[in-house]
Amino acid sequence: MKSPSKPQIIVTSALPYANGPIHVGHLVEYIQTDAYVRFLKLTGENALYCCADDTHGTPIQILAEKEGILPEQLIQRYHQEHLRDFTSFSIEFDSYYSTNSSENKQLSDLFFERLKKKKLIYTKEVELSYCSRCNRFLPDRYIKGKCPKCSAPDQYGDVCEQCNSTHATTDLVDPYCTVCGTPPAKKRSSHYFFRLSSFAGFLKRWFASNKSLQPEIKHYLENWIKEGLQDWDISRDGPYFGFKIPGEEDKYYYVWLDAPIGYISSFTHAIGNDIKQGEKGWNSSTITHFIGKDIIYFHFLFWPAMLEAAGFKLPETIVVHGFLTVNGEKMSKSRGTFFTAEEFASKYPPEFLRFYYAKSLSKKLADINLDFKDFYEAINNELVGNIANYCYRALSFTNRFLNSEVGEKARDPKLEKTILEKAEKIRGAYASFNFSEAVKEILAIADLGNQYFQKAEPWKLVKEDKVSAQQAVALNLNIVKILSILLAPILPAFAKELQSQLGIDRSSWKDINFTFENKTIGDAKIVLNKIDAEAPALEKKEPRKEIKVSTEPEAKALGIKVVWARIDDVNIKNKHEGLERYKKVIIEEIKSKGLLNIPFIKGYHDLYGRCNVSDGETPPEYLLRLIKEKGRLPSINTAVDAYNLVSLKYALSLGAHDISKIQGNVSMKVSSGGEEFIPLGSKEPVQVKKGEYVCADEEHVLCWLDIKQGMYTPVAANTKSILLYAQGNKNTPEDSLRKSVEEACNLITKYCGGEYVILSEKEESARFPLNLKVGKIIGVKDHPDAEKLYILQVDLGNEKRQLVAGLKGYYPKEALLNKKIIVVANLKPAKLRGILSDGMLLAADDGKTVEVLHPEGNPGDKVTCGDAENSTETVTFEDFMKSTIVVKDRHVVCDGKPLDVKGRLVSVNKTGDGAKVR
Repeated sequence: MKSPSKPQIIVTSALPYANGPIHVGHLVEYIQTDAYVRFLKLTGENALYCCADDTHGTPIQILAEKEGILPEQLIQRYHQEHLRDFTSFSIEFDSYYSTNSSENKQLSDLFFERLKKKKLIYTKEVELSYCSRCNRFLPDRYIKGKCPKCSAPDQYGDVCEQCNSTHATTDLVDPYCTVCGTPPAKKRSSHYFFRLSSFAGFLKRWFASNKSLQPEIKHYLENWIKEGLQDWDISRDGPYFGFKIPGEEDKYYYVWLDAPIGYISSFTHAIGNDIKQGEKGWNSSTITHFIGKDIIYFHFLFWPAMLEAAGFKLPETIVVHGFLTVNGEKMSKSRGTFFTAEEFASKYPPEFLRFYYAKSLSKKLADINLDFKDFYEAINNELVGNIANYCYRALSFTNRFLNSEVGEKARDPKLEKTILEKAEKIRGAYASFNFSEAVKEILAIADLGNQYFQKAEPWKLVKEDKVSAQQAVALNLNIVKILSILLAPILPAFAKELQSQLGIDRSSWKDINFTFENKTIGDAKIVLNKIDAEAPALEKKEPRKEIKVSTEPEAKALGIKVVWARIDDVNIKNKHEGLERYKKVIIEEIKSKGLLNIPFIKGYHDLYGRCNVSDGETPPEYLLRLIKEKGRLPSINTAVDAYNLVSLKYALSLGAHDISKIQGNVSMKVSSGGEEFIPLGSKEPVQVKKGEYVCADEEHVLCWLDIKQGMYTPVAANTKSILLYAQGNKNTPEDSLRKSVEEACNLITKYCGGEYVILSEKEESARFPLNLKVGKIIGVKDHPDAEKLYILQVDLGNEKRQLVAGLKGYYPKEALLNKKIIVVANLKPAKLRGILSDGMLLAADDGKTVEVLHPEGNPGDKVTCGDAENSTETVTFEDFMKSTIVVKDRHVVCDGKPLDVKGRLVSVNKTGDGAKVR
């Protein structure tokens, strides 16, 4: 137990949520914080690193229910896993606690009562989303639907990941519960609110006086204050895993109330679990928070206001870091760029990641890219090739030629002064969170050591003048000692091993000097090895995403012709010298000859006229205008610049889209009107008029006419697969289109790598992702651990299965027995409250009535969708949710095609049009 009497520094990281593993993105912050705390302790500061698992909220409860265990069991499991991963990466907490603790409950109640006493808490009725099937109010992250601003599908109920707009959950279009798929109903409830709005003046003054505020954060904060702060809803309705609000039976603190209080409870736990001592110690300490930029709002507005209102000290410093990308892409399981801490540690020494992150971390709010090629080079050339090899060289030479004896060192005042000055720079860099600068100076010191070793040539001196050789090596060993101290915050295990070989038990920043003489060192060992270039990489190959392309009959009737291609495994750069030279050649040709194939241009304008667009400018004309006005072409990246050159050369319209961002299949079609799209570079949606043609996927307009590309699928530096096409008109021969596409593909693969293939528009045989079958319920019983669930035994003709269904509130047992149903037979089995469900039955829900689908047919009969063949491949619930099954004209349709059993349509009797089927 640590005493709070001595002035101390409390340092915290954001609390990891206890519903999943620690991944390499999380580790950015914990490595950053741990290195800073180790630096403070190394310099003699009384620092405490406090953190905890964030353990409350609906997601914890729902996941525990799915696994058939108690929330307490779930959070305990993840607590152990998190500590295991942190330990493997040398992240050393003084207190790693849990928000589900008695201290956190006491402190949460203390905050609540103090705020309530000051009349900073009030109640009011709010309209919330409620799932009748799950029998719970739904938090933002458990509702998805179409964005009300840009119509992007499958967006959460608080922010759109496509257009970054924020909105209320109740604003979503066609919302559904992500747990069961049911459209949520609106329901009113009385909630507690914290008067955050009354703290605008205080927060503005705090921001102004906070000298440690990162400049990038200041803009966000000023805008939020200017827009006006909204009072904060700090309560949630049950069922909910968390702390009950005093005096309430079924209302709980919102997780964002008790989670940051977890900082204080973790500190309290570190000094002896006494709440009064915890408050006293907190208020007498210097406080530094490390957080990610996704939780700025909570930590710069809500949390300071809460602390001020409750009489607790505010943090002096909040350090905000950016997100982690992997190979230039957002971390994604589907793209193979998501790695857990355990996965990384199984492949590479964890300290390699600590070094690589430290190289990138500074006080600036910038994203960090874990580029594996750069990672290999940094480890092999800088950490191992420079630092580790130099240290081993000096130590092993002493073992081999000097009998492990360290005598008096050589005197080199200039070198010693330079190194000590760099050590002071490193101290300043660590203190100001500028770890990248610290690493830079550490590498420079290792370079100086290597240069001195080479210049001294002790391997020659030892034969002629052993004393001089010993002095030269002794000076090098002093540099090794200094490096071991300077590296300790970043590479604690490596530093400890170096000091062990030097025969040093403990060291501090005060030991950065040149007094290591007349010692005997231990045996030198190779501590770090280069990454084997032949070893299989950790990177996971992204599965190829298949798409189909087509030109619809109405578009063909306008004379539109399209040749499509896809290019995979590209490595796009900002510029390439060879491509820049080719640009100059094309520009000079255009300047002297103008655009070729003028009939092609006329054909596009005729096409615009048929669409009632009078002011269209074709892409080749736009590029020509840029040459005339500016004397150059735009520089976007090597892929876009390449196809722009071909567009200009052939006077044809070429387009390209990032395949990873395309939703479903792509077609060139004539719009029926009303579709919205956001042009690239704009924030405002534009409405497509009836009769205008577009290139579109199944969710968005990708390009309006051949003129304006949408914001959804631009080809950028992180694009790995490209859909490229040339779109012609009645005047463009198909062989010209094909030739331009092939030339563009050859040019892109020349400067970006990869392989291409010309795509055919011939449709493949359709395949329906679900395997739907007629089933007959032959047994019904109550679920032993869930009030709303039945356990059903179902006959599927050639097999019998057990299903778990939430139908208790809608059907009595006798109404279900012997009833024919539709079963999703290829759904991945899952446990629901501890009971295995091998599939799922389908029911329609219009928000008022739930109706089990009751098909004609016999058990085992296929339920088909149009002409498509049913798939037998296993699908997850998330895959199932991608199919849109609704009621239309009393019939059930999936993605616009009717469901039927041997030609007999599946229909409903009670639910109305638009009812969702789940």
